[in-house]
Amino acid sequence: MPDLPEGTLLVVTLIAMFVGLVGSVLPALPGVTLIFISALVYAYFTGFEAVGGWVIALLGLFAALALVADFIGTSYGARRFGASNWGTAGGAIGGILGALAGLLFLGIGSLFGLILGSVGGVFLGEYLKRRRQGTRDPGTEQPRVEPARTNQGDWRRTGRAAGGVFVGYLISAIAQGVLGLASVIIFLLAL
Repeated sequence: MPDLPEGTLLVVTLIAMFVGLVGSVLPALPGVTLIFISALVYAYFTGFEAVGGWVIALLGLFAALALVADFIGTSYGARRFGASNWGTAGGAIGGILGALAGLLFLGIGSLFGLILGSVGGVFLGEYLKRRRQGTRDPGTEQPRVEPARTNQGDWRRTGRAAGGVFVGYLISAIAQGVLGLASVIIFLLAL
């Protein structure tokens, strides 16, 4: 087992946990998973004396729950506010691409890129769905006759779905923040 000063290890662990706690609310930074990894590394280097296997298992469970909360929160938000499967998939893909673009290229940061990419992805997914359905009634060659309001209503619903993605992120951030705070408190109590 490597010989590291325990005080230095604790300070580095607590700094990493603080970053994880902030990251549990802001998608630009790693969150509850970082808190779990920090606790695991601390436990390993201290021989699992103060922070034992049960604490590590509980923090691992919290990290897994945070990942599930992130996925379910955003999907639920989009679906709850009217997104189709196409819109939900577009939001997921757009969120990933937006986070990467925001971080690497645009300088706006991962958080804003993630939100903007998700909202844009929902819009694009819904647009592609409507385009794929075409303007003809299924089973006939007759053009579909739709009142002008239907298209406007579709885009209104798409706008609501995009807003639902944002609401889903907020729900997910709250759940992850609670799990992150609980993880840090449990770690500190174990010390």
